[in-house]
Amino acid sequence: MNIIDYIKKNKDKTFKEYPFNEIDNLIFSLLTYIDFTKIVPAFKQGKITLKEAAQKLSEKKKNYRGMFIGNTFKMFQIMKDTKRYQDTLLYNYMKVVNDDMQFGAMTMKLPDKSIYISFAGTDTSIIGWEEDFKMTYLYPGASQKYASIYLNKAVGLLDRNIRVGGHSKGGNLAICAVMNARVWIRKKVIKITNFDGPGFLKSEIESKAYKKIEPKIKMVVPKESIIGMLLYNTPDYTVIKSKGLNIFQHDAFNWQCKNKELVRDNQSKRSKALQKKLTKKLEELSLKERINLVKNLFDIFRNNNIKDTKEIKIRQIFKLMKEFKKLDKETQNLLAELLMIIFIK
Repeated sequence: MNIIDYIKKNKDKTFKEYPFNEIDNLIFSLLTYIDFTKIVPAFKQGKITLKEAAQKLSEKKKNYRGMFIGNTFKMFQIMKDTKRYQDTLLYNYMKVVNDDMQFGAMTMKLPDKSIYISFAGTDTSIIGWEEDFKMTYLYPGASQKYASIYLNKAVGLLDRNIRVGGHSKGGNLAICAVMNARVWIRKKVIKITNFDGPGFLKSEIESKAYKKIEPKIKMVVPKESIIGMLLYNTPDYTVIKSKGLNIFQHDAFNWQCKNKELVRDNQSKRSKALQKKLTKKLEELSLKERINLVKNLFDIFRNNNIKDTKEIKIRQIFKLMKEFKKLDKETQNLLAELLMIIFIK
Protein backbone atom coordinates (compact mmCIF):
# COMPACT_ATOMS: atom_id res chain seq x y z
CA MET A 1 0.00 0.00 0.00
CA ASN A 2 1.32 3.45 -0.91
CA ILE A 3 0.04 6.90 0.10
CA ILE A 4 -2.62 7.00 -2.63
CA ASP A 5 -3.97 3.64 -1.43
CA TYR A 6 -3.96 5.05 2.12
CA ILE A 7 -6.04 8.06 1.03
CA LYS A 8 -8.60 5.88 -0.71
CA LYS A 9 -8.83 3.50 2.25
CA ASN A 10 -9.37 6.28 4.81
CA LYS A 11 -11.31 8.78 2.71
CA ASP A 12 -14.37 8.80 4.98
CA LYS A 13 -12.48 9.02 8.30
CA THR A 14 -12.27 12.46 9.87
CA PHE A 15 -9.22 13.63 11.79
CA LYS A 16 -11.29 13.34 14.95
CA GLU A 17 -12.03 9.68 14.27
CA TYR A 18 -8.55 8.92 12.91
CA PRO A 19 -6.01 11.45 14.22
CA PHE A 20 -3.22 13.00 12.16
CA ASN A 21 -0.34 10.53 11.66
CA GLU A 22 2.99 10.28 9.83
CA ILE A 23 1.37 9.26 6.54
CA ASP A 24 -0.81 12.39 6.60
CA ASN A 25 2.38 14.30 7.38
CA LEU A 26 4.03 12.97 4.23
CA ILE A 27 0.95 13.67 2.10
CA PHE A 28 0.78 17.34 3.11
CA SER A 29 4.54 17.77 2.67
CA LEU A 30 4.23 16.79 -1.02
CA LEU A 31 1.50 19.22 -2.04
CA THR A 32 3.95 22.07 -2.67
CA TYR A 33 5.31 20.18 -5.69
CA ILE A 34 2.17 21.41 -7.45
CA ASP A 35 2.16 24.84 -9.07
CA PHE A 36 -0.75 26.63 -7.39
CA THR A 37 -0.08 30.03 -8.97
CA LYS A 38 -3.36 32.00 -9.33
CA ILE A 39 -5.23 29.20 -7.55
CA VAL A 40 -4.12 29.25 -3.91
CA PRO A 41 -4.12 32.82 -2.52
CA ALA A 42 -0.86 34.51 -1.62
CA PHE A 43 -0.31 36.30 1.69
CA LYS A 44 -3.34 38.18 3.05
CA GLN A 45 -5.44 37.34 -0.01
CA GLY A 46 -7.79 34.83 1.58
CA LYS A 47 -8.07 31.05 1.68
CA ILE A 48 -9.41 28.31 -0.55
CA THR A 49 -10.55 24.80 0.32
CA LEU A 50 -8.58 21.87 -1.02
CA LYS A 51 -11.65 20.73 -2.96
CA GLU A 52 -12.05 24.12 -4.67
CA ALA A 53 -8.34 24.31 -5.48
CA ALA A 54 -8.37 20.82 -7.01
CA GLN A 55 -11.37 21.69 -9.18
CA LYS A 56 -9.67 24.84 -10.46
CA LEU A 57 -6.40 23.01 -10.99
CA SER A 58 -8.04 20.30 -13.10
CA GLU A 59 -9.19 23.00 -15.51
CA LYS A 60 -5.65 24.32 -16.06
CA LYS A 61 -3.08 23.00 -18.48
CA LYS A 62 -0.94 20.49 -16.58
CA ASN A 63 2.37 22.21 -17.24
CA TYR A 64 4.29 21.21 -14.11
CA ARG A 65 7.85 20.16 -13.49
CA GLY A 66 9.30 17.76 -10.97
CA MET A 67 10.14 14.09 -10.66
CA PHE A 68 7.03 13.38 -8.61
CA ILE A 69 4.54 15.94 -9.92
CA GLY A 70 2.43 13.56 -11.98
CA ASN A 71 1.52 11.42 -9.00
CA THR A 72 1.14 14.46 -6.75
CA PHE A 73 -1.44 15.91 -9.13
CA LYS A 74 -3.26 12.55 -9.22
CA MET A 75 -3.16 12.35 -5.41
CA PHE A 76 -4.53 15.88 -5.06
CA GLN A 77 -7.48 15.11 -7.32
CA ILE A 78 -8.31 12.04 -5.21
CA MET A 79 -8.05 14.07 -2.00
CA LYS A 80 -10.72 16.53 -3.16
CA ASP A 81 -13.42 13.84 -3.01
CA THR A 82 -12.60 12.65 0.51
CA LYS A 83 -14.33 13.61 3.73
CA ARG A 84 -10.91 13.56 5.41
CA TYR A 85 -9.10 16.17 3.29
CA GLN A 86 -11.53 18.17 1.13
CA ASP A 87 -12.20 20.93 3.69
CA THR A 88 -8.52 21.67 4.38
CA LEU A 89 -7.86 25.38 3.82
CA LEU A 90 -4.92 26.36 1.57
CA TYR A 91 -3.35 29.82 1.70
CA ASN A 92 -0.13 31.89 1.83
CA TYR A 93 1.08 30.32 -1.42
CA MET A 94 4.51 31.41 -2.58
CA LYS A 95 6.63 30.39 -5.55
CA VAL A 96 9.91 31.98 -6.63
CA VAL A 97 12.17 30.77 -9.44
CA ASN A 98 15.09 32.91 -10.57
CA ASP A 99 18.82 32.62 -11.34
CA ASP A 100 19.63 31.99 -7.66
CA MET A 101 16.92 29.67 -6.42
CA GLN A 102 13.81 27.56 -6.84
CA PHE A 103 11.50 28.03 -3.84
CA GLY A 104 7.93 27.16 -2.93
CA ALA A 105 5.82 27.08 0.21
CA MET A 106 2.19 26.89 1.33
CA THR A 107 0.21 27.03 4.57
CA MET A 108 -2.68 24.64 5.28
CA LYS A 109 -5.29 24.64 8.02
CA LEU A 110 -6.56 21.11 8.59
CA PRO A 111 -10.10 20.22 9.67
CA ASP A 112 -8.74 19.51 13.19
CA LYS A 113 -7.64 23.21 13.30
CA SER A 114 -3.93 22.34 13.30
CA ILE A 115 -1.61 24.11 10.86
CA TYR A 116 0.73 22.46 8.35
CA ILE A 117 3.40 24.53 6.60
CA SER A 118 5.01 22.75 3.65
CA PHE A 119 8.17 23.72 1.78
CA ALA A 120 8.71 22.54 -1.79
CA GLY A 121 11.44 20.10 -2.75
CA THR A 122 13.78 20.41 -5.71
CA ASP A 123 12.23 20.19 -9.15
CA THR A 124 14.09 19.01 -12.25
CA SER A 125 15.63 22.41 -13.04
CA ILE A 126 19.42 22.72 -13.03
CA ILE A 127 18.98 25.90 -10.94
CA GLY A 128 17.27 23.87 -8.22
CA TRP A 129 20.01 21.24 -8.17
CA GLU A 130 22.79 23.85 -8.22
CA GLU A 131 21.23 25.40 -5.15
CA ASP A 132 21.29 22.00 -3.41
CA PHE A 133 24.97 21.50 -4.23
CA LYS A 134 25.79 25.00 -2.95
CA MET A 135 24.72 23.78 0.49
CA THR A 136 28.13 22.08 0.69
CA TYR A 137 29.70 25.48 1.32
CA LEU A 138 26.98 28.11 1.71
CA TYR A 139 24.65 28.82 4.62
CA PRO A 140 22.15 30.29 4.50
CA GLY A 141 21.46 29.93 0.79
CA ALA A 142 18.79 31.91 -1.05
CA SER A 143 15.94 29.43 -0.44
CA GLN A 144 16.97 28.97 3.19
CA LYS A 145 16.69 32.74 3.72
CA TYR A 146 13.27 32.77 2.07
CA ALA A 147 12.12 29.84 4.22
CA SER A 148 12.87 31.77 7.41
CA ILE A 149 11.11 34.89 6.14
CA TYR A 150 8.14 32.82 4.99
CA LEU A 151 7.58 31.07 8.34
CA ASN A 152 7.80 34.30 10.33
CA LYS A 153 5.22 35.84 8.02
CA ALA A 154 2.91 32.83 7.74
CA VAL A 155 2.26 32.05 11.41
CA GLY A 156 -0.52 34.00 13.12
CA LEU A 157 -0.93 34.77 16.81
CA LEU A 158 -3.95 32.46 17.08
CA ASP A 159 -2.35 29.55 15.22
CA ARG A 160 -1.54 26.49 17.31
CA ASN A 161 -0.35 22.92 16.83
CA ILE A 162 1.89 23.92 13.95
CA ARG A 163 3.72 21.25 11.97
CA VAL A 164 6.42 22.16 9.46
CA GLY A 165 7.67 19.73 6.85
CA GLY A 166 8.99 19.06 3.41
CA HIS A 167 10.23 16.37 1.07
CA SER A 168 13.78 16.47 -0.37
CA LYS A 169 15.15 20.04 -0.21
CA GLY A 170 11.84 21.01 1.39
CA GLY A 171 12.82 19.01 4.47
CA ASN A 172 16.03 21.01 4.82
CA LEU A 173 14.08 24.27 4.41
CA ALA A 174 11.57 23.20 7.06
CA ILE A 175 14.37 22.78 9.63
CA CYS A 176 16.09 25.97 8.55
CA ALA A 177 12.86 27.97 8.80
CA VAL A 178 12.20 26.93 12.40
CA MET A 179 15.87 27.38 13.38
CA ASN A 180 15.64 31.04 12.43
CA ALA A 181 12.04 31.73 13.44
CA ARG A 182 11.00 34.18 16.13
CA VAL A 183 10.98 32.65 19.62
CA TRP A 184 7.18 32.72 19.98
CA ILE A 185 6.80 30.96 16.62
CA ARG A 186 9.33 28.24 17.51
CA LYS A 187 7.32 27.50 20.64
CA LYS A 188 4.15 26.98 18.61
CA VAL A 189 5.81 24.38 16.34
CA ILE A 190 5.19 20.85 17.63
CA LYS A 191 6.94 18.86 14.89
CA ILE A 192 9.46 19.42 12.07
CA THR A 193 9.70 16.60 9.52
CA ASN A 194 12.44 16.16 6.96
CA PHE A 195 11.44 13.53 4.39
CA ASP A 196 14.75 12.42 2.85
CA GLY A 197 16.15 15.93 2.52
CA PRO A 198 19.82 16.98 2.60
CA GLY A 199 21.41 18.11 5.83
CA PHE A 200 23.56 21.07 6.83
CA LEU A 201 27.15 22.05 7.24
CA LYS A 202 28.77 20.69 10.40
CA SER A 203 28.90 24.17 11.96
CA GLU A 204 25.10 24.52 11.65
CA ILE A 205 24.35 21.06 13.06
CA GLU A 206 26.47 21.96 16.07
CA SER A 207 24.96 25.45 16.47
CA LYS A 208 22.77 26.57 19.38
CA ALA A 209 19.93 27.36 16.99
CA TYR A 210 19.85 23.75 15.74
CA LYS A 211 20.23 22.22 19.21
CA LYS A 212 17.22 24.20 20.46
CA ILE A 213 14.86 22.63 17.93
CA GLU A 214 16.51 19.21 17.54
CA PRO A 215 14.01 17.42 19.85
CA LYS A 216 11.21 18.45 17.47
CA ILE A 217 12.95 17.16 14.33
CA LYS A 218 12.00 13.86 12.75
CA MET A 219 13.88 12.59 9.71
CA VAL A 220 12.56 9.84 7.46
CA VAL A 221 14.67 8.20 4.73
CA PRO A 222 14.18 5.22 2.39
CA LYS A 223 16.39 2.14 2.64
CA GLU A 224 18.62 3.23 -0.27
CA SER A 225 18.67 6.91 0.70
CA ILE A 226 20.93 9.15 -1.39
CA ILE A 227 19.60 12.71 -1.00
CA GLY A 228 19.10 12.33 2.74
CA MET A 229 22.72 11.26 3.17
CA LEU A 230 24.09 14.53 1.78
CA LEU A 231 25.82 16.74 4.39
CA TYR A 232 25.27 16.40 8.14
CA ASN A 233 21.89 15.42 9.52
CA THR A 234 20.44 14.05 12.72
CA PRO A 235 21.89 10.55 13.32
CA ASP A 236 18.56 9.41 14.75
CA TYR A 237 16.50 8.88 11.59
CA THR A 238 13.72 6.47 10.67
CA VAL A 239 14.38 4.14 7.73
CA ILE A 240 11.36 3.04 5.70
CA LYS A 241 10.65 0.64 2.84
CA SER A 242 10.57 1.94 -0.74
CA LYS A 243 9.81 -0.10 -3.86
CA GLY A 244 11.78 2.25 -6.13
CA LEU A 245 15.23 1.67 -7.63
CA ASN A 246 18.15 4.12 -7.38
CA ILE A 247 16.87 7.73 -7.32
CA PHE A 248 13.28 6.45 -7.36
CA GLN A 249 13.81 5.28 -3.77
CA HIS A 250 13.47 9.02 -3.13
CA ASP A 251 10.02 9.11 -4.75
CA ALA A 252 7.55 9.16 -1.86
CA PHE A 253 4.92 7.40 -3.96
CA ASN A 254 7.11 4.30 -3.78
CA TRP A 255 7.17 4.40 0.02
CA GLN A 256 5.15 1.63 1.63
CA CYS A 257 2.41 2.18 4.22
CA LYS A 258 0.60 -0.01 6.70
CA ASN A 259 -2.25 1.24 8.89
CA LYS A 260 -1.08 4.60 10.32
CA GLU A 261 2.64 4.22 9.64
CA LEU A 262 5.23 3.98 6.91
CA VAL A 263 6.69 0.47 6.82
CA ARG A 264 10.04 0.29 8.64
CA ASP A 265 13.21 -1.11 7.05
CA ASN A 266 16.99 -1.10 7.54
CA GLN A 267 19.38 1.21 5.74
CA SER A 268 21.30 -0.55 2.96
CA LYS A 269 25.07 -1.01 2.92
CA ARG A 270 25.22 1.02 -0.28
CA SER A 271 23.50 4.01 1.33
CA LYS A 272 25.76 3.83 4.39
CA ALA A 273 28.88 3.57 2.23
CA LEU A 274 27.85 6.57 0.12
CA GLN A 275 27.22 8.58 3.28
CA LYS A 276 30.72 7.79 4.58
CA LYS A 277 32.38 8.64 1.27
CA LEU A 278 30.53 11.95 0.97
CA THR A 279 31.30 12.96 4.55
CA LYS A 280 34.97 12.06 4.18
CA LYS A 281 35.33 13.99 0.93
CA LEU A 282 33.52 17.03 2.32
CA GLU A 283 35.87 17.15 5.30
CA GLU A 284 38.93 16.87 3.03
CA LEU A 285 37.97 19.75 0.72
CA SER A 286 38.66 23.34 1.72
CA LEU A 287 35.96 25.99 1.37
CA LYS A 288 37.59 27.31 -1.80
CA GLU A 289 37.78 23.80 -3.28
CA ARG A 290 34.09 23.17 -2.58
CA ILE A 291 33.10 26.46 -4.22
CA ASN A 292 35.21 25.72 -7.30
CA LEU A 293 33.92 22.16 -7.54
CA VAL A 294 30.26 23.23 -7.59
CA LYS A 295 30.94 26.19 -9.89
CA ASN A 296 32.85 24.04 -12.38
CA LEU A 297 30.21 21.31 -12.37
CA PHE A 298 27.31 23.64 -13.11
CA ASP A 299 29.31 25.76 -15.56
CA ILE A 300 29.63 22.54 -17.54
CA PHE A 301 25.85 22.11 -17.54
CA ARG A 302 25.42 25.71 -18.70
CA ASN A 303 28.13 25.42 -21.36
CA ASN A 304 26.32 22.36 -22.73
CA ASN A 305 23.01 24.27 -22.63
CA ILE A 306 21.50 21.80 -20.14
CA LYS A 307 18.73 23.55 -18.20
CA ASP A 308 16.81 20.56 -16.92
CA THR A 309 17.94 17.21 -15.49
CA LYS A 310 15.53 15.45 -17.84
CA GLU A 311 17.89 16.44 -20.66
CA ILE A 312 20.85 14.53 -19.16
CA LYS A 313 21.69 11.16 -20.71
CA ILE A 314 24.31 8.57 -19.73
CA ARG A 315 26.70 9.53 -22.55
CA GLN A 316 26.61 13.14 -21.35
CA ILE A 317 27.69 12.13 -17.85
CA PHE A 318 30.93 10.73 -19.25
CA LYS A 319 31.37 13.82 -21.39
CA LEU A 320 30.89 16.03 -18.34
CA MET A 321 33.39 14.03 -16.30
CA LYS A 322 36.11 14.48 -18.94
CA GLU A 323 36.15 18.15 -18.01
CA PHE A 324 37.19 17.30 -14.43
CA LYS A 325 40.68 16.11 -15.31
CA LYS A 326 42.25 18.49 -12.79
CA LEU A 327 40.48 16.71 -9.92
CA ASP A 328 41.96 13.74 -8.11
CA LYS A 329 40.70 10.32 -9.19
CA GLU A 330 38.74 9.74 -5.97
CA THR A 331 36.77 12.98 -6.41
CA GLN A 332 36.12 12.23 -10.07
CA ASN A 333 34.75 8.77 -9.21
CA LEU A 334 32.57 10.11 -6.40
CA LEU A 335 31.11 12.82 -8.63
CA ALA A 336 30.48 10.30 -11.40
CA GLU A 337 28.67 8.01 -8.97
CA LEU A 338 26.53 10.88 -7.65
CA LEU A 339 25.64 12.16 -11.12
CA MET A 340 24.71 8.69 -12.34
CA ILE A 341 22.54 7.96 -9.31
CA ILE A 342 20.78 11.33 -9.17
CA PHE A 343 20.35 12.34 -12.80
CA ILE A 344 20.01 9.06 -14.72
CA LYS A 345 16.52 7.64 -14.22
